[in-house]
Amino acid sequence: MDEKEVKKYLSNAKRFRKNGEFAESLVLLHQVNTEYPENVTYRYLLAATYFESMNTESAKKHVLEAILLEPDFKENYELLGDIYQKEGAWEFAQVNYEKAYDLDSEYITVGEKLVQLYIRIKNYEGVVKVCDQMMSHIPLDTSNVKSRILTSIYLGCLLYKSWALVYLKRYEDAIRQFEEIKTKDKETGVPRYPGMHKEEDESLFKLFYKLKNTEKAEEYRRLLASEYKYGEEAISKLLTEADQDIILFRQRPEVMVQLGLD
Repeated sequence: MDEKEVKKYLSNAKRFRKNGEFAESLVLLHQVNTEYPENVTYRYLLAATYFESMNTESAKKHVLEAILLEPDFKENYELLGDIYQKEGAWEFAQVNYEKAYDLDSEYITVGEKLVQLYIRIKNYEGVVKVCDQMMSHIPLDTSNVKSRILTSIYLGCLLYKSWALVYLKRYEDAIRQFEEIKTKDKETGVPRYPGMHKEEDESLFKLFYKLKNTEKAEEYRRLLASEYKYGEEAISKLLTEADQDIILFRQRPEVMVQLGLD
């Protein structure tokens, strides 16, 4: 099988895979791997196709073979992390995502997966660290489609980091983070809508109250009343939540049940 034939096989395999015809794709990929058993990219594609076809055992078998072929091929560790996450093996998923991220600290796809996994397993220090790393190399730019996608990831990092700081009870840092969310949304021209920052404003009110910053707490009390029409009952509920360390919307018991959180 020469290079031209390989390209044809891979092109057809990609087309089958895209159409959900995994059996047909796998036949072609197995033929390519038989011809080139030492090629890590081909072995990875075989493993990834098995994963997409919901066959995690075969996916795991072939991605482990691919890792033996090339220990520094980052995509293999991402895929193995995906497999373990699908199986609910969070610790093994974490190890492999971290390995991929160690190989390339600008690997945004894995960075996003690590943040979500850290949130799930309550590794909030990890959330802060990875979000900071990602934001350090993502430019804020909305001039084209690709840059807007990256900017949305940056803004997502701001949100996840703010959650993590609240869970860590680093309240002063959390305040700065919530304020930065509002500033960056304005700077990047994110489409605005009524109540867009209601959750951030509620959290800021609670945080200033907990930190006994009376002036700022009163400022946000007035904002909640004028912007969102909060009456005294609603304000009183927020203060009660603050006394219970319920700062985020997602920390409310009924929301935690909906989100499947402990």
